[in-house]
Amino acid sequence: MNFRKSTFFSYSFLAIISCFHLTAFAQSNNKKLEFIDKIYEEHIKTAYLFQGENAQAAPLAPATIALSQQVPLTLKFDELYTDNADYYKARILHCNMNWQQSHVSEMQYLFEFNEFSIDEFDFSIATKTPYTHFTFVVPSVKLPGNYLLVVYREGNKDDVIITKRFVVFDPKVEVLADIARSAGVVERQMNQQIQFAIDYSTFPISNPYLDVKVIIKQNQRWDNAIYNLAPTSIKEDVSIMEYRHFNLENNFKAGNEFRFFDIRTIHYGGRNVDKTNISETRIDAYLYYDKSRGTEPYTYTDDLNGAYLIANSEGRNNLLEADYVTVHFLLDMASKHAEDIYISGKLTNWSFDESNRMKFVDVSGLYTGQLLLKQGLYDYSYYMPANKENPNLPEGNHFETNNEYEILVYYNDHKINADLVIGYLRLN
Repeated sequence: MNFRKSTFFSYSFLAIISCFHLTAFAQSNNKKLEFIDKIYEEHIKTAYLFQGENAQAAPLAPATIALSQQVPLTLKFDELYTDNADYYKARILHCNMNWQQSHVSEMQYLFEFNEFSIDEFDFSIATKTPYTHFTFVVPSVKLPGNYLLVVYREGNKDDVIITKRFVVFDPKVEVLADIARSAGVVERQMNQQIQFAIDYSTFPISNPYLDVKVIIKQNQRWDNAIYNLAPTSIKEDVSIMEYRHFNLENNFKAGNEFRFFDIRTIHYGGRNVDKTNISETRIDAYLYYDKSRGTEPYTYTDDLNGAYLIANSEGRNNLLEADYVTVHFLLDMASKHAEDIYISGKLTNWSFDESNRMKFVDVSGLYTGQLLLKQGLYDYSYYMPANKENPNLPEGNHFETNNEYEILVYYNDHKINADLVIGYLRLN
């Protein structure tokens, strides 16, 4: 629905809005642009980039597209509790492989001026938590590489609302890969390793050792990605770079199949939901309490590899009729741990901050947490990032776990001083 917001003439309302914008201005002075997937204000929710036309299943796919792809990426997000939603704009920043802003000029990577209005929006339908649902089609770019989409409040580029990473690749080289058990004796039961080769016979590279870099991602995560793997050998006669490491450089902790819950309906308990409370103004869903799986044997479960699906079983329009639910988590770890425990997955942008940190309750001996989430089907896990030896301690690690991996091949183009993505492979 494309129309501008309603205008209200009440002096009291104008006063409220004035106060709101003064507060927003003050908040903008405290914001720092971060080159990560992040939502900067609490009333902004469910922000995701997707490719294709199925917005409901959108969070399943990575925000990675081919340069020549005709179907662009689309950003969707909700602004909660507002009768008069803000105006937003977006800009696109080209980055190097380490997610620092590159020196490439905007004219080199964009077809138009780098200021885009976000003017497609709709209002939620009969929800206890009212929201405005925004949609923005990301403009095409000229160059492959890493990009940061920045959403900001109109009139102030420093007042950042959302940042989302995305990758554009131009397939100049072929990537061949497989997932295997770790070659390490101790790690063999817990880790997975990615062995692969790059065929650059159709894209001559004079110095592949220096000019080609690789990133490997697990389950669309950037926080535990492997950077800067060097080839173990180069067969120059056939233009093949091999990456067959045996010292764990290409190893990932395998983790476990994800836990999940179903809040597509609020009128009866979905899977792994113990009970649901509905009041005039809010909905609460209480999950069955979880136990640590760190020492349990592996059990296969069909999951979404940490992603989620937005859906409302009782409605016809999943994006506008899905309500927001406060989901309550309980975790039994037998005792309190020195390292913090976080609710992890795409539902939290794979980030670890106060909003998804579990709190230990002395009386019950349980960890508790809660998240405000849009109705749908969600994967999640518990993660301890400060435990460098085993951050998956609450879940366990099993080589049999079904994980998704992505291999990104970067080429340093000296002519424009930029890291270009020339190869990409997604495997499961």
